[in-house]
Amino acid sequence: MLRKNALFTCFMNSNKTYVAFDTVGVADHVNSDYLSFKQIKEWERQNPDRFHFLNMDEIDFLAEHEDWVDSTLKNRFLRLMESADNLLVLSSSRMDVESPMLNWQISRAVNRFRLPVIVAYVGFDKVDDKTIKEEWNHLPNKVRKYIGRDSANMAHIPLTRDKLERALSFFSARKDLYSWNSTTIF
Repeated sequence: MLRKNALFTCFMNSNKTYVAFDTVGVADHVNSDYLSFKQIKEWERQNPDRFHFLNMDEIDFLAEHEDWVDSTLKNRFLRLMESADNLLVLSSSRMDVESPMLNWQISRAVNRFRLPVIVAYVGFDKVDDKTIKEEWNHLPNKVRKYIGRDSANMAHIPLTRDKLERALSFFSARKDLYSWNSTTIF
């Protein structure tokens, strides 16, 4: 009996994850990372005990007015980050690596809230050291900066359900569990 409970506890994920992805292409769902975001939200719906994403899905990004995006959205993002245990960055060839909002989110999560970062490579089944080099130009500017300086704790994973589940349940600011450096493969 104890063994079964220990195994069950192993798969429970109490960590809250803030998700950062390029929302510039949200209006064009086919050519944006929004589809990947919707995929992980579906995984959460199917397994609420294994995934807990903090996000802005109640906001209609298409209806937002640019004049209040910076002030209102940034305040909402900060409140969500404050309750997060880790940061998930979705990385793909479709993203705008210079996106000011995406890079701002990554910077605040790392510098202000000291969140461990999990970089998930969209479209990959496996990630190794070579992947980081090959996908360098598809990583957000802030991620590349932190890797170059080795100044943030980052784990790199393929965006697969099992790898994501394990990484999100392991790395946690609340539990003080971080990756070794900026290029840890998990």
